[in-house]
Amino acid sequence: MELDRFDKQILEILSNEDINLNELSERINLSVSSVHRRIKHLIDNDIMTKVKRDINYQKLGFSLHVLLQVSLSKHDTDTFSKFLEELENIPEVTNAFLVTGQSADFIVEVVARDMENYSDILLKRIGKIEHVVALHSSFVIKEYNVFNCSGLLSKV
Repeated sequence: MELDRFDKQILEILSNEDINLNELSERINLSVSSVHRRIKHLIDNDIMTKVKRDINYQKLGFSLHVLLQVSLSKHDTDTFSKFLEELENIPEVTNAFLVTGQSADFIVEVVARDMENYSDILLKRIGKIEHVVALHSSFVIKEYNVFNCSGLLSKV
């Protein structure tokens, strides 16, 4: 799919700002319905995922943000699918990435209220999933949003 200047503007603005459809429409000088159609087209073509709001989990009482490396004993599609199905049943899991180049198979993002809560998630839930053989936790100290979409979009 070829992106025109309006598509690129929409992607750039939505990647950097929390903005409603009316404001976005005014900023790029297109009707609200045109902007809505373009966003739907970008989503339908897998250029962007559904528009979602970031949740501040810390404000909701989840003070720990953890990147958990998970290694599995089997490396096949069925094992990966079953692992991901199990993760979907753990509400504190916010993201999962299948990775290569690491000693882990997955990096799983987890939020927890405190260390005791995280210990339960780690040992009683994720650690009990079939084929999990190793877990390594890295605790996020501070998150920085350094994504600059405009530089990337100029290369498209």
